[in-house]
Amino acid sequence: MSGPSDLARLAVTIDTANELLLSEQIKMMDVGGVMRPTLAMVMTNLATLLGGAMPYTTVEQGLTRTAPGTNFSVLSSAADEYVTVYRNEAGVPQELDTYPNATALTAMRELIDFNSGGDGTVACSFLDANRFTLLKLMADGALDMLGAKLRNAGDGMELTDSNGFMIARLGAAGGGVNGLFTKPTEHPGIEFVDGHGFVIGGLNSARAFFGPSSGPAAHALPPFALLDQQLRTDIKQIIEYGQSLARGVQALPAISLTQPFQNVMLASGVKVRAGEGTYDPSAFAPLVESTGTSEGETPVTGICNGVTRRAVAAGEAVDRWVMAGMSPGRSGRSVEQLSPLPMGISNDFENMVQSIADCKRLADLEGKSYSVWAYSWTQGESNYISAQFDDSPYQYMQYQLYLFDTLTEKIVGITEQKFRPYLFSYQVGAHRRYSRDDMPIALTQWRISRQRDDVVLAVPVYMFPVASDNLHLTNEASWLLGEYKSRAIYETMIRRGGKWRPLEPTAVDWSDEHVDIQFHVPRGELVLDAELAALTPNFGFDIREGGVVVPDLIAGVTINAPGSVRLALSRPAAADAMLSYARGRPGDAAHSGPVSGARGNLRDTHGLYDTAVSPLGNTFALHNPCVMFQYDRKAGF
Repeated sequence: MSGPSDLARLAVTIDTANELLLSEQIKMMDVGGVMRPTLAMVMTNLATLLGGAMPYTTVEQGLTRTAPGTNFSVLSSAADEYVTVYRNEAGVPQELDTYPNATALTAMRELIDFNSGGDGTVACSFLDANRFTLLKLMADGALDMLGAKLRNAGDGMELTDSNGFMIARLGAAGGGVNGLFTKPTEHPGIEFVDGHGFVIGGLNSARAFFGPSSGPAAHALPPFALLDQQLRTDIKQIIEYGQSLARGVQALPAISLTQPFQNVMLASGVKVRAGEGTYDPSAFAPLVESTGTSEGETPVTGICNGVTRRAVAAGEAVDRWVMAGMSPGRSGRSVEQLSPLPMGISNDFENMVQSIADCKRLADLEGKSYSVWAYSWTQGESNYISAQFDDSPYQYMQYQLYLFDTLTEKIVGITEQKFRPYLFSYQVGAHRRYSRDDMPIALTQWRISRQRDDVVLAVPVYMFPVASDNLHLTNEASWLLGEYKSRAIYETMIRRGGKWRPLEPTAVDWSDEHVDIQFHVPRGELVLDAELAALTPNFGFDIREGGVVVPDLIAGVTINAPGSVRLALSRPAAADAMLSYARGRPGDAAHSGPVSGARGNLRDTHGLYDTAVSPLGNTFALHNPCVMFQYDRKAGF
């Protein structure tokens, strides 16, 4: 309909059609042997669509040509109307309804714009009068409300922002708002966890807490303590801090008894602490391990010599890479006890700071520049039996970061260096040794390395040979731990190939038939074998349902593709299933180490290209073992 003339022609046509219908002069036409609908039939169908109301051009025509008590319709001249339906009530028109025309229907369709996303993600959009989107119904069932999305999430509902990050969640397994979550506990009560799954508070009939139970907040680093901006000074300090493994307990006898480069220590040795009777900060001496004590080979000598060896092999002058080593920790200490006062005990932290000040003073006297490049952290075993730690693995992270952030603040004040030292850690593997079926500290140490750019996880400890107590490292294993850390330091701080990352999982694709795990592989290819640790069921992979190991759920473990491992499943796993690696099973021996401790058999082939010779003359292929990890179907890593 384009104008008044069209309306007039349609009116004449309708009048003619009505006349023909009344006289029954047109029925069906035989055209070429095919019965075609006549104009009368078309008009009859139109009348049927209008509820029996035959269309007319005027109300008067409708009244005169319909019987009382019947309906008729009249074409409308309104811009958004087609016809108006009337009833002939004894010659008086009674208006019943009005039908919209194509213009009105088009406008309505635009307000409910089907599949407006164009890519199939939007099922329906709702617009206001100004054509602004009010609400989108997504193809997956979610409601998109101006950027926020409300969607079904298993046992509840989730509200996410425009980037897909969860704002709030409500469900049977727990809820949360803005990164603070609650979850059910094994005992009556409630726990609060952060986005990494770390418990930061709890409430039950026995006690309540939120945040750490003791200890000050972490210090703010000076704004000029920049990461990855280290300068090469004449002497570059490496500090090995921690408990017994950092001190070489049972790593006897010491084996690094000569200095192959120009690396140094204080004259009293790598293990003598400030404040002790034999402490001597009067001069630097060649870096070697001490003999004749109950503490043998520490990792720090292997670290310093390994860093220098790699730098020299890359073409650097040996006198430009003088590393200084010290190991001022203490055996049997928790992270809290090794922290600054008043949380720490024995002044171990304060004595470490004093040793750094003595090294700086001594370097100044010799006319040499001095800086602290890196920390090495070898601690965690004591916290598996610490009552304080049982409250929250989050506290372990907080205490560790507080310790080293405070140390950095002290160091910057002493040395006036403008860069922040990196922290290089191992991953503790002693949970079975202490008859625990969980490994929260190992998981926390891995998560810290993923959260903080200045924290590097060099290697898990489960692959290193242990002494007769099935806990402490042998002398060659302690040196080897230092060698692995030296590679992480060299790659991160000297070669500057980016922050070193161990062999670690990055993604999990879980289906009813299999679980595919994607890994970051430092070098080479993935291998499943007994090269680094004795074979263990499923190569170290286990699945728990309801917290209980299901031994036959994993039907096979294979290298699925480059960087990927596939676990074939004998049946679909439960919704609460948890995948673990190198955690071990209840009933395993209360040991650490690669023979009978909690362990795994997944490694890369880095050792084909990188080897190291120990002070005893043995050559080690430095393959990377996979970190200990867990993946929860509900919570992820």
